[in-house]
Amino acid sequence: MNRTPLLFLLPFLGALPAVSQSIPGYAIANTKHYRESGVGNATGRSGSAHLTARALQGKDGNTDIELTTGALDSSATPPGSFARVQFKPLDQNGNALFAQNFGPLSTPAGYYAFTSSSLGRHQQAQFQVNINGIDHRTDVLTLVETVKLRPDVAVQPLHLPDSATVNMPVTLHANLVELNGDAAATTTCQLLVDGVLVDQAKNVYIDAGGSVSCEFTYTFNATGGHNIQVTAASVSPADWDTDNNTASATLNVAGLNDNTAEHGSASFSDQKGGFPLSSLYTSQVHFGGNLVGDYSDTEASNGEQQNSHIMLTSTGCTGVSNALPYQFPVDITYTETMDGAPVYTSKATGITGSVNVYPSSIPMCQVPTASYRVVTGTGIADDHTFNLVSSTYYDSSNQPIWTSQKVESTRDAGDVTYLSSGYNCQFFSVCSDPNNYYTWNTSTETPTGTRVPVGNTWVASLTATDASGTGFGGSMTVSLTSTQQTAGQPYSCSTRTDNYGYTYQTCTATTTNYTDTEGTATY
Repeated sequence: MNRTPLLFLLPFLGALPAVSQSIPGYAIANTKHYRESGVGNATGRSGSAHLTARALQGKDGNTDIELTTGALDSSATPPGSFARVQFKPLDQNGNALFAQNFGPLSTPAGYYAFTSSSLGRHQQAQFQVNINGIDHRTDVLTLVETVKLRPDVAVQPLHLPDSATVNMPVTLHANLVELNGDAAATTTCQLLVDGVLVDQAKNVYIDAGGSVSCEFTYTFNATGGHNIQVTAASVSPADWDTDNNTASATLNVAGLNDNTAEHGSASFSDQKGGFPLSSLYTSQVHFGGNLVGDYSDTEASNGEQQNSHIMLTSTGCTGVSNALPYQFPVDITYTETMDGAPVYTSKATGITGSVNVYPSSIPMCQVPTASYRVVTGTGIADDHTFNLVSSTYYDSSNQPIWTSQKVESTRDAGDVTYLSSGYNCQFFSVCSDPNNYYTWNTSTETPTGTRVPVGNTWVASLTATDASGTGFGGSMTVSLTSTQQTAGQPYSCSTRTDNYGYTYQTCTATTTNYTDTEGTATY
């Protein structure tokens, strides 16, 4: 492990001014979807009446069909009312297999839903709907909707720092993927510590076959091992499989004097393939012993996820540790090499932050303390997030007794990273804004973030230089190991017959087969 020298002076520290913060310009409101792909919903218009149809097939093979004159997944009452709905499953040539009529209806609003066992994935169905109460006539709309698998949102295994320090904010990251590749979903990304909800990002949108990250922050007030859990909650539309909506791991929280004067951790992970799931799907329809529909398809995995992290910390008593409180603004330079070749360079300039002051009665370095100040700042450059934290304990004369200083860089694996409510409050001093935001994990807003070539040895170098000209940083070397990961569900079939005499045989198989290259290092 190589480290650059960390040289500081220890001046008398007076009161630190608070810095006014706001949501930065690079943060995008999560009401704006970063990408919309997958299989779209059918829409149409007649006069002033708008109609949207959505057909989502669940894991049990049944398809939930929704028709609305408003917005799907909305609590607002849609206008008008449905007088009649006609449903026609179609074969590959666009011919109706049969017709099913619902009506006359007396729905109080422009929304109607029913479940059908007569459809397969990517099969099309025609809907003809009579709508009253919008124009001075009955509007008649005809739509052709394509059946989609429900979204399958999964929380991937957590990559946590090797440790955290009590009373100092720590950032935690999680990656979420949509595995089925047909439909997008919205979820609440929740952070739970020891079973208690402590932070969350609402309205997290995951595109069909997409990958996003959630970034949280939390300050532990007790040492020891803590259970960290990230959950994708309230998935909308309803999730295909809720068994993969949670991931958990244990994080060790050290005491204020438990660590050596200088310590750090670094990790690199690359998964090539594995999402969406490779799938084989066959759905055949028979009538009178004859094959009348075949909706089979095979889809392969093509996603790649890459994330990296380096954290450098110096902690200890005044005169022993080289740690100092950050003075804003701060500039950060960051580089990566792979097998000795430069692969990435980034620089974030003019980082500002906030200062919070708290009373203290904890003896530090055998001296009573009266207060401690926590300085935090964050910046984005290309697809990296840089976080700064320093914490200083003072005696009754406002002399520094003990200081901890940290700088870290994270490249998240998702297309975008959603910043939690706690993150906005801690790093932007925006604690009353109910909205959440995301940042791109690439400078070009392409579907995937920057990926560096994968080799055997990854080296990350990180230096923060504050307004006083003082530098704090170093480098870490991580050895990488590649393994082939395979898993999945075996080929299985089910058969069902509807009331019209049609027999449906559905068979599915899923596999994951990807290369996992990763490594960690600590000192």
